[in-house]
Amino acid sequence: MPMKLNDNQHLRLLEHVVVHVMPPDCHGEETMIFNTTRRTLTVKGQALHDVESMVLPLLDGSRTIGEIRAEIGEKLTDASLNQCLEFLMENRLVEELLEETIDLDSRAYLLPQISLYHELGFQQQDAQKHLANARIAVFGLGGSGLIAAINLASAGIGYLRLCDDVCTIPSDAMMMSGLVFNQIGALRGVEAARQIEAIAEITDTEIVIDNLMDDATVNALLEDVDLVIVATDAVSVNLAYRLNRLCLKMQRPLLPGGAAGVEGTFGPLVFAQDGPCYLCYRMRSIACAKLPEAELAIERLLDRERRSQPRLQENLPIAQMLVGSYLALDTIKMFLGLPIATDGKLVHLDLLGTKLTHNVVLKKPGCPHCS
Repeated sequence: MPMKLNDNQHLRLLEHVVVHVMPPDCHGEETMIFNTTRRTLTVKGQALHDVESMVLPLLDGSRTIGEIRAEIGEKLTDASLNQCLEFLMENRLVEELLEETIDLDSRAYLLPQISLYHELGFQQQDAQKHLANARIAVFGLGGSGLIAAINLASAGIGYLRLCDDVCTIPSDAMMMSGLVFNQIGALRGVEAARQIEAIAEITDTEIVIDNLMDDATVNALLEDVDLVIVATDAVSVNLAYRLNRLCLKMQRPLLPGGAAGVEGTFGPLVFAQDGPCYLCYRMRSIACAKLPEAELAIERLLDRERRSQPRLQENLPIAQMLVGSYLALDTIKMFLGLPIATDGKLVHLDLLGTKLTHNVVLKKPGCPHCS
């Protein structure tokens, strides 16, 4: 059934669409090709080069359909114009711009992402609304946590609570902008917020530098967010376990992830009481170690330390960049209702083998947090 056209609609031809008109064949018919990274569509007809030269350039979002009709005048019949626009709308080659999103300049950096959402079948205003309304708390801004926060801001997430009470060290300069070279010793949360604000004007940031040693302080940071990300390579073991327990209690989704050595991990997403939690994974990981008693002793030592130990973990910055990017990717897919890799699974990144492995995490009977 043809799409209903309204002369007050603003339509924009998606920038990622490649359009090409082939010369007429022996019957005088032209072929117009529309190509994206996922689809190729063809249309046959007469005088399609006129459509390419007269109609498509006007579909930039600044004009209504009525204004396009007036500008084209008698060069093209209304029936032909309607047929052209209906085809473009039915095949998601154009997007409708609503009044509140007419200002393209303010969201220019989001246009490639918006085009992809449209290509995936989302209404652009719905996809952007979901992301703009999302509220996320990120705990730990060294390494993967910082990369996740920056990627989420660049995707148009509306609100980020940046929780970190550590000052920057020289290795942080690998993750942050060049300005940080002159800011060694500054609070990591402040520098992270400064970098995010420089690249994403629509993302609001809140900096939390409290010492997160008690449930009451952490609880207050979880009440009004939709998702909690904990960078396990930038927070204490104690805080990671505390977040796991409190997020389960408050029914807030928790997505852990971090990198150490030549490995990175992210997941499992902790939410449902009948699913595994982060402690389930850690207990099973320790039990499967070559020296489980030694691993447990180290885990308990780090838990008692109650401070991040990034200096004790050898790593490559690229591992933290990869894990942070995967954390952000699963977060975006979660808010858009797409399948996520960490639903009941731990994803393991092997840098030396350059491969990802998805491991199902089983709920551990007797887990003190989720059983």
